Amino acid sequence: MSFIAVAKGFFQMVAGELDPHTSQKSKVKVNPTGSVSLWTAKHIHFAKYGRAAGKPPPIDEMMKWVSQKGIIFPNTTLKGTAFLIARSIGKNGTKNYVANAPDALTEALEKHQKAYFIALAADYKRKERARIQREMEKAYKQNKYK
Repeated sequence: MSFIAVAKGFFQMVAGELDPHTSQKSKVKVNPTGSVSLWTAKHIHFAKYGRAAGKPPPIDEMMKWVSQKGIIFPNTTLKGTAFLIARSIGKNGTKNYVANAPDALTEALEKHQKAYFIALAADYKRKERARIQREMEKAYKQNKYK
């Protein structure tokens, strides 16, 4: 297993923790530099732990959500429906609000961190074992150990 495979597996576990809370699913991307990135919804924390009263969500994001859900209140437009829902959330919060909740992304990363480090260490051990084996074979062929 390579670093990329280990990192992808780790991020897929993290995504599996977060994705059930939103319709905007996470994406794991391998970058040209060989790094691996996890892209999650900007609102994942609010999707999982709700929003307190006081500040409405961004209207553009609400318009996307209203459009996806096919919700339009009578005698209003898509934007009007999104505005009314956002205003209600700003005034009342959401039903799933959890006060002092941990950061959803950090929580998911920390939950799977140990498994990631174990897999990473196993990958390193495998590579080092192969490197040492190659060096030993090379030295033996050069009669250093005969």
